[in-house]
Amino acid sequence: MTDARVVTAARMSAGQTGVVAAISGGHGLIGRLEALGIRPGKKIRKVSSAFMRGPVVVQVDRCEIAVGFGMAQRIMVKIE
Repeated sequence: MTDARVVTAARMSAGQTGVVAAISGGHGLIGRLEALGIRPGKKIRKVSSAFMRGPVVVQVDRCEIAVGFGMAQRIMVKIE
């Protein structure tokens, strides 16, 4: 049995999938990400990221969403 790793969405590799474990931030950040469909328990897949702290593109429910690097660092993902 393998132990699942928890990393930030910013540190995921392109094409890697996982389940959102937690969002470390205030009510504003959590509300903004929930409006985009990113909330604990949701399955996400990292599509791509720009070089040197650029936006991170993730796929949630067949929709691709670009979030800033700072936001992506606050999304904790349990890798599958």
